[in-house]
Amino acid sequence: MDTDYRKVRVWDIWIRLFHWSLVVSVGFLLISGETGWQFFDWHRTAGELVLMLIVFRILWGILGSSNARIQALFQSPVAGLQHLGKLLRRESHSERGHNAAGSWAVLAMLLILTVQAVTGFFIADEDEFLEGALYGTLSNSSTALAYRIHHLNAQLIQIVIAVHVFMVFAYLLYARTNLIGPMITGWMRWPDRQTLPDTHFQKFWPGLLLLAASAGVIGYIAGWF
Repeated sequence: MDTDYRKVRVWDIWIRLFHWSLVVSVGFLLISGETGWQFFDWHRTAGELVLMLIVFRILWGILGSSNARIQALFQSPVAGLQHLGKLLRRESHSERGHNAAGSWAVLAMLLILTVQAVTGFFIADEDEFLEGALYGTLSNSSTALAYRIHHLNAQLIQIVIAVHVFMVFAYLLYARTNLIGPMITGWMRWPDRQTLPDTHFQKFWPGLLLLAASAGVIGYIAGWF
């Protein structure tokens, strides 16, 4: 049976800017960390930018659009498993926000990236040519622990990213659900036969204030000014 669709708004501009800024920053961090390319010039700065983005995302998760709220990410683990089951059966329906499984993936990504960025503040490379903004403030044993966590967590990040990319294309090619387009344009095709959830979209200017606040906090710690 044919289904009629309409175009509906799903993601605000700040969620989309956050997402793609994080993609670029984390991608650069992984490449520079693994290959050494631009490592001494930009690795530390990119890590500080990631932490700034995470702080912004938390603030936006409190004051931003309703489907971007942090509380919206805490869904039932059972619901997440049920969603994956429906995905396998190609029965997944449209979501005006993160689905139950994707919500936990977002929380996991935010957690491991926070760990990576925070530990980076307290460590240096092996030759101490590149130092985090707070390097030397911890004891030697704590610094060594942060160093080990930073390097092990980098491997975990690569695994999580690989799973994320795989799932995005699984949705696209297997379930015929495009998650990429809405994260670029902010709009998606919504089936007319499915009820459209109410979503409150925050105005643009609060995002500017929260971004400035995030930059101010991390910039002060990192010594940007």
